[in-house]
Amino acid sequence: MTTVLIAVDKPKSAQEWVRIFKELQPDWNVLEWSAGLAEKAEIAIVWRPDAQLFIEQPQLKAVFNMGAGVDAIQFEHIPESIPVYRVEDGGMAVQMAEYAIYGVLQATQRFAPYLELQKQSQWQVLRPVQREQWPVGIMGYGQIGQRVAQSLTALGYPVSAWVRTARPSTDGVKLYAGPDQLDDFLHATRILINVLPLTPETRGILNKDNLVKLQAQSYLINMARGPHVVDQDLIDVMDQGHLSGALLDVFHQEPLDATHPFWQHPSILVTPHISGVSLRWPTAKHIHEKAVAFLAGQPITGLVQRQRMY
Repeated sequence: MTTVLIAVDKPKSAQEWVRIFKELQPDWNVLEWSAGLAEKAEIAIVWRPDAQLFIEQPQLKAVFNMGAGVDAIQFEHIPESIPVYRVEDGGMAVQMAEYAIYGVLQATQRFAPYLELQKQSQWQVLRPVQREQWPVGIMGYGQIGQRVAQSLTALGYPVSAWVRTARPSTDGVKLYAGPDQLDDFLHATRILINVLPLTPETRGILNKDNLVKLQAQSYLINMARGPHVVDQDLIDVMDQGHLSGALLDVFHQEPLDATHPFWQHPSILVTPHISGVSLRWPTAKHIHEKAVAFLAGQPITGLVQRQRMY
């Protein structure tokens, strides 16, 4: 019998995950991991796991992370021989595309003025948005970035993307690649959407030097990780008038401290990390399918490249 460990940061959540995976695969021995557990497992399914798990379970055949981001995993405690796989969608891509559309509508002010006109009982038709004046640039182009691009392209916005390693475009979206093309990407962008993984190279990438390279009256949508942003740089560039606003869903510290200036800034919209909420059943099915294929010796996608942290 295959033994599978569930290791997450909240006990109540762990119990629910155990129940779901037992239902998906009744012949698995699914256990909630806790320090000192005697049973040895083949698979660990984790979210923000304690490093002790990997110290006590060096025989694991694979680790499956419950999210797309793996920055909370302490890879130095995981033997190189143990592959780590991440969720590539799990129902989050469509949510994040929806959030991106919301942010774009905030940036263009497509509908917001009508709320004020209604308060004044005014019937007034405003000029429509000229989408070609709002080129969208997406930082990060995995499954989530591609779903965001598809959604915005369908609405008629010009879309490009920046990736860290050059590769051909398979869907017609213009791809900029690597540090040498970052400036060109930023110069071509008015609405910047960040879905990058957090790595040592991308930490702080949304800083003053890069933000001022965006087109005038640009707008930032960050739904990746808080540490991508240098907070004070964002405020400074916004106060100088180069950015018209920002929609922020992720922060250095969560929950965001009540005294943080983002809360009261008139040009910043704050949401509590809800752009891509993990949906238990889609995520569990996604991981289950991969784990079953892995145990059968079949190739699967989502392998984390440790040196890149994605």
